[in-house]
Amino acid sequence: MKSAEYFILWSGGKDSYLSYKKALGRGFRITHALSYVESRSKRLIGCFLREEIVKDQVKHLGIEFVPVYGSKRKGDFGQRLMEAIKDIKPAGGIFGDIYQREHRNFLEVLCGRLGVRAVFPLWQMDERVLIAQILEVSSPMVICRKVRKVPRKFLGGRVNEELVNFLSSRGMSISGEEGEYQSFVDICEDFEMKVKVDRTFRRSRYECADLTVEGYR
Repeated sequence: MKSAEYFILWSGGKDSYLSYKKALGRGFRITHALSYVESRSKRLIGCFLREEIVKDQVKHLGIEFVPVYGSKRKGDFGQRLMEAIKDIKPAGGIFGDIYQREHRNFLEVLCGRLGVRAVFPLWQMDERVLIAQILEVSSPMVICRKVRKVPRKFLGGRVNEELVNFLSSRGMSISGEEGEYQSFVDICEDFEMKVKVDRTFRRSRYECADLTVEGYR
């Protein structure tokens, strides 16, 4: 089974990358990266990164980027994800969920309907162990912060001890599992992108960094 093709549900952030590395370590062959993309804005949901930035990132892992176009307003991402999985015909999917049970249940039901395996390499990991392992293989950039929860100074910076200590001192999830922040992996064991923050912009309760890829180191 492990020699068969798997996809990964990809956000471009630290949890996606660590789950990718762990899945590879367990012998899974990952051939596609599926990302939720808003049809109108062509930005990923949650982190609001432009689609082409994430496509460029995935290219350096040697896997195929598959945008799953949908609308949060219409609530059709579940259906679009099912359609994308049907087109790929994988043996299973890799997911970076840590402890959001409702979302895991949704994914397991969806995969069950399609007859594919759902794998959760990070499930219920201790968050400090998780962050330590992430920083062993990457240096993620903070590209989205929840306004009034996470100070602006962290936007555009790195996931580091200062951020972890700040979140911990206020009883928030240090991994950002409750939406405190989103990250983008531009520096890791597999590649090193040279990116800059062009501007920041507001989306609802979040301030986001708009990135441009300047090259590779």
